[in-house]
Amino acid sequence: MGAELATDAAEYDKLEQHFMTVTPDFTTRVESEIIDLERRFPLPDAFVIPGGTPPAAALDVARAVLRRAERRIVGLQQGAQLRNPEVLRYANRLSDLLFMLARAEEGTAVKPLTGRRAGRTPAAPARTRPAPRRRSRA
Repeated sequence: MGAELATDAAEYDKLEQHFMTVTPDFTTRVESEIIDLERRFPLPDAFVIPGGTPPAAALDVARAVLRRAERRIVGLQQGAQLRNPEVLRYANRLSDLLFMLARAEEGTAVKPLTGRRAGRTPAAPARTRPAPRRRSRA
């Protein structure tokens, strides 16, 4: 994918002759992995807090970097500089795969971090404790 994005339009034919380019099969394989992960590790019904475990945090960072790259790929597409539109679809599905991998990693953890359910009543604010009294020395 990186080679496709970095190759000048005039040299793209050479790239296709000598190297593998992103095809719909790539995207289909990523989608099948996502479906498999969704079946094995259902998403929690609460808000997911990214980075519940160190490996999941690394996957969440990778996903954020890929999302940034995806926005740049959209810019290339809008400027008619993207030769292979499958690259954008592949990047999108790949970031979804990273999300599911992070959730799967958290699912194997003892207690993954999740937020409150949206439908629940918010918890009452905690009471503040009074300041400790000073004891006078007599």
